[in-house]
Amino acid sequence: MSKEQTSSLKLTFLGGADSIGASCTLVEGGHTRLLIDCGIRMNPRNPLPDLSQLSGKPPDALLVTHAHMDHAGALPIAHEAFPGIPVIATPPTIDLMDRLLRDAVKIMNSADREGELSLYSEIHVQKLLTNIFPIHHGHTIRVDEFEVTYFPASHILGASMIHLATPYGTLLFTGDYSVSAQLTVPSLSSPSFEADIVVSEATYGERLHEDRKAAERRLTERITSVANEGGRILIPAFAVGRAQEVLLILKNALRKKELSPIPIFVDGMVRDVCGVYARHERYASRFLGHEIRRTGHPFFTDLIRPVATPEGRQKALQTRPAIIVASSGMLSGGASVFYAREIAQTESDAILITGYQDEESPGRALLEIADGVAPRKIRLGTEPVDLKCHVEKYTLSAHADKLQMVAFLETLRPRTVILVHGEEAARRALARSLSCRDVILPGNGDVVACSTRRSNAIRTAPDSVSLDAIDMDRARELLGPPRKTPLRSGELVKAWFGGKVGRELADKLIVRLEEKGLVRRDDNKRSLLWILGPGETDLFGDMELGLVQLKQENPKGRLLELCMRLRIDPPETVLSVDCGEHVAQSALQWNDRSYNSGPCRSPSSKAAEQLAARALLEQIAARESTDSGGAVVMVDEEDAGRLTADNPKGRLLELCMQRRLALPALEHQPVPGGFQVRIVSGESGSPSFVTKWYQSPARKRAEQAAARELLGFMVRFLESGESLETAQTPDNPNPPKSGSSNERDPRLAINELRQAGVIRDFGYEEIDRSGPSHRPVFTMVGWVTVPNGERIDSAPAEASSKKEAQRAAAELLNKRLAEAGILPRGSGD
Repeated sequence: MSKEQTSSLKLTFLGGADSIGASCTLVEGGHTRLLIDCGIRMNPRNPLPDLSQLSGKPPDALLVTHAHMDHAGALPIAHEAFPGIPVIATPPTIDLMDRLLRDAVKIMNSADREGELSLYSEIHVQKLLTNIFPIHHGHTIRVDEFEVTYFPASHILGASMIHLATPYGTLLFTGDYSVSAQLTVPSLSSPSFEADIVVSEATYGERLHEDRKAAERRLTERITSVANEGGRILIPAFAVGRAQEVLLILKNALRKKELSPIPIFVDGMVRDVCGVYARHERYASRFLGHEIRRTGHPFFTDLIRPVATPEGRQKALQTRPAIIVASSGMLSGGASVFYAREIAQTESDAILITGYQDEESPGRALLEIADGVAPRKIRLGTEPVDLKCHVEKYTLSAHADKLQMVAFLETLRPRTVILVHGEEAARRALARSLSCRDVILPGNGDVVACSTRRSNAIRTAPDSVSLDAIDMDRARELLGPPRKTPLRSGELVKAWFGGKVGRELADKLIVRLEEKGLVRRDDNKRSLLWILGPGETDLFGDMELGLVQLKQENPKGRLLELCMRLRIDPPETVLSVDCGEHVAQSALQWNDRSYNSGPCRSPSSKAAEQLAARALLEQIAARESTDSGGAVVMVDEEDAGRLTADNPKGRLLELCMQRRLALPALEHQPVPGGFQVRIVSGESGSPSFVTKWYQSPARKRAEQAAARELLGFMVRFLESGESLETAQTPDNPNPPKSGSSNERDPRLAINELRQAGVIRDFGYEEIDRSGPSHRPVFTMVGWVTVPNGERIDSAPAEASSKKEAQRAAAELLNKRLAEAGILPRGSGD
């Protein structure tokens, strides 16, 4: 048994302990020193954390929880003081800091700040950014004696909790965190670890949040009421997190028609930050990830547009009604101040606050004036303005409320909780609700030593198994293909390890599967996993593009349409699952032939069926092309236009009528992609001419093309003086099919007479129905009217169906027309 020892961790709070702003904490254990966050305050008189307490001794690393300026705004100063230390942050945090810190330099150098000293320059920011090292959520690095692991904090994109496993106990630094899912980031996972010491934010330690959906509904309703009066709505929002949430709320409301189409202008740092969100799908919610893959840019639409020029800003102000989403969220600078100065002075307009407002911010002053606790005059920018517009606040917080923080902290079962990042009342209220042994409320500059008793050094998971290399084939086999319902993570973990394991190891497995692009946790219930398919992950390479094209082609629909035209049974399809993919195999019978697609595989069952249908269509097309001797002429769009203008079919019928020739017979056959048509002229026993097969999506277009060939043949022979009856067809590889199902329908001949103008109109009348109901007999007559108004009727015809009775009546009518000299003799035979 190992010997127990008493050791301690020492925490020095350089800023952000008893208020919000300038968060910065030094953690020491043994000879290891880590600095966590280094932000700035809103107060221009005292903006920085007290870095003098570092005594000139460089920390071993600087760890960043997230990109908000109260946690990262002073990083260039810390890096300039200790240029050799590594700075660690998640990839989205790095990208966001790049934008925010460069923007901070511009604000420091702006005309509004003339006479004030800049905290740092563009050069300092660049030096910092070149020395930042990325770490992904769920990954662990070692810094001297400490093992550092980053976990999602569900606050903004890339925000992290930092877990330290040390020889002196374990410590969790929560940073800013949320528990509930947002539109942009998923909810907080239940922790897979415990911690001896937890340093937690307490921003809303004395408050319970309004239901998120209710707040979103109130916001939408208020916007609608102001817009209906032609007003402008300004929503000042933090460039990172809150602005993106607001834009997605508005986008969803427009999509659901809960909000009328209103121009929405996006200005300030929000524009660039939206692009960062679009580049980090891995860290976004499943909903936002879908929007990123569907549209490329999930925030902007035809109605939601960025403002990039001074002219654009003037246009936004001149538009009524309009919504303007702009940073900064506290009205302390940026584009939101430009808009607020005018909108504040207009009674029909509104400023809607959606985030935390610092005590010294213009945004807090605005809310106090609206509550009637201050004169209705406010300084926005350099000058005071009269406040006449509507002002309201909506809770769309990215922080946990009191109950959520208590539930989360109790789950960790800590020995000591240290509450920071909150006003005194909030921290005290939260402290009274916790059951742990020690709750500490430090002040800025305080040093806290935490003793823990440990029987060994760094704790490791008892089920420690390497998950660095995931067997992808095994993983896909276990997961199966994408499906409409999520998978319980516990079931997958049990199957993977062959039994129950510790929560820490189980969580590591899920993290690795997420990194590989195999699964994604549910945005709300983090214990549920969605199996990803093409369109949701890069795992399938270019397959997504192929599936989009397949959906557009819709071979399954085309195959079913072909079966309906051919009057044959649709294909039989067998679906199965093999190694994480759906497999479809379809079979079809036609013209005494069997067609089989073979196994077609895809992550999507619908796509597998489409692939099988495409395979059948290709086989049928190849077989039919062979049967027709390859002599199939495709009718293109350019040729179709000429055929419509020339109308060779009408001219052919007119020629036959003038010369009293038997009308030619048209043969049709449905094929993949449309119809094939050819024309046979002469007697059925010894045809004098057979055209090639012509193919087109439209049957009439193919008929016109075949008629043009026959018309040309007939005109040439008539001009040569030869008799058409003795003319021999040129070599044609397409003899008429004996007993073909394409025998000429007598109704077509009558329809063609009307098209040629030989008759004025025609129709069929049912004159009797007899026999039992299960076996009726229909009696019908066919009739035509000729140009002089005379009506000619056929003899009555009987059949067991209306359709067959029509055919029989048409055949008798053709004979009557031939007897009357209207139709050449032989055409009705």
